[in-house]
Amino acid sequence: MYNKAVFISISIFLLSACASPAAPEPTIDVAKIQTDVAATFSAELTAAAPTNTPPPTNTPLPTNTPRPTITPTPQPQPVILTGTGDSIVDFVKWSGPAILHVKHVGGSNFILKNYPANGNEYYDLLINTIGSYEGTLPLDFIDGQLTARFEVKAGGQWEIQVLPFDTIRREIIPGVIQGVGDDVLAFRTTHNTDVLKVDASQASGNFIIHAFTRSGKIDLAVNEIAPYTGTVLLDSGTVILIINTTGPWSLDITVR
Repeated sequence: MYNKAVFISISIFLLSACASPAAPEPTIDVAKIQTDVAATFSAELTAAAPTNTPPPTNTPLPTNTPRPTITPTPQPQPVILTGTGDSIVDFVKWSGPAILHVKHVGGSNFILKNYPANGNEYYDLLINTIGSYEGTLPLDFIDGQLTARFEVKAGGQWEIQVLPFDTIRREIIPGVIQGVGDDVLAFRTTHNTDVLKVDASQASGNFIIHAFTRSGKIDLAVNEIAPYTGTVLLDSGTVILIINTTGPWSLDITVR
């Protein structure tokens, strides 16, 4: 969103893995995302024996001493929130980015804002629409963000799923990717990303795509009013796309 702005700190999972100065842009925290996306690591601790020190005399060596082990970092667990109508919901999540899947059934405004534990709301609205809604959004993608509260304005029932980052939609490119409405997708390739061909001829309202790169940059790749079709260049290091729209879309991504 970024008119519904949520950004990310990302290196991608790659699952094997003016006159006055402008305000600093949000950046992608590569190391943080690699930590959040990577599989659980294990290692063996060893202690180097001291050198040039004579062994003590008449002291038996210890026996049956267990070797130290590494305790795996607990994996983030999904947070599922439900309710009806206007609500303020406090919750606790892990430090780091998450994937947000939201549903609303109703005919009036549906608005979702996020807040830290102490402070004002983060940037723009996560969601600002009318009627029933279902979509996927990024949450806490900017370095330093940690959402602890949602403000919901709704005319009906809603469900908010705060999911671990590794549940992000994964796609192989080059190829055609299709979807409906707001979505977050990640991809990898042995080549550099090149051209993005967009078909949002059946969508409506704003059609916005933000592209996230390995180097920590966030590009506004597309900012149009649907229905829209067009072709744009992607940064060669693009690894994640955030799509904000209403209705179906198709993306044809090439590499070089």
